[in-house]
Amino acid sequence: MTTRRTPLHLALLTAAGIAAAWLTFDPHLAHGQHTGSTGTVSIQNETERQLFWSLICTCGCPRETLGTCPCDIAHQRRTALREMLAEGKTVEQAQDVYVSMYGPKSLAVPRNQGASRALWVVPLTAIVAGAGLVFVVLRRWQRRGLAAAAGPAGTKATTKNNKRDAYDDRLDQELKDLDDE
Repeated sequence: MTTRRTPLHLALLTAAGIAAAWLTFDPHLAHGQHTGSTGTVSIQNETERQLFWSLICTCGCPRETLGTCPCDIAHQRRTALREMLAEGKTVEQAQDVYVSMYGPKSLAVPRNQGASRALWVVPLTAIVAGAGLVFVVLRRWQRRGLAAAAGPAGTKATTKNNKRDAYDDRLDQELKDLDDE
């Protein structure tokens, strides 16, 4: 049984073949793939170290700081930041310029100010609340266990002890009778 190719199938196969041939002869860089870098990061002083490690390279690398990302985009950004430091800007001012250009996601650690404080307060509050909840639940379980062992007004425990005492008494008597024989 043969299948018949419709004009739509032929058009799709032709387009796919042309696209494959074009990508074979003219490959493009993938997102996050950069050329021209040496693979090393040059940090010249402690101010640069503090600045570069506090900012994220947003080129598509797996969320690396400018202090570790070896791509050419990070190299260009480090050069621009070095120029800002040479102009006399502080680390905080250079961070502000970088954040205004690339957004707050470019900070390695969110600042502890304004709405960003929620990023610090919410997890701590959740941890404390969770510990409190665990404490309360464990206390309730402990109280229920003690109440179940005591029974209603202590009748179960005394009955159980009385039965045991009666059993023990009977056992003692039979053992004594055995010894007498």
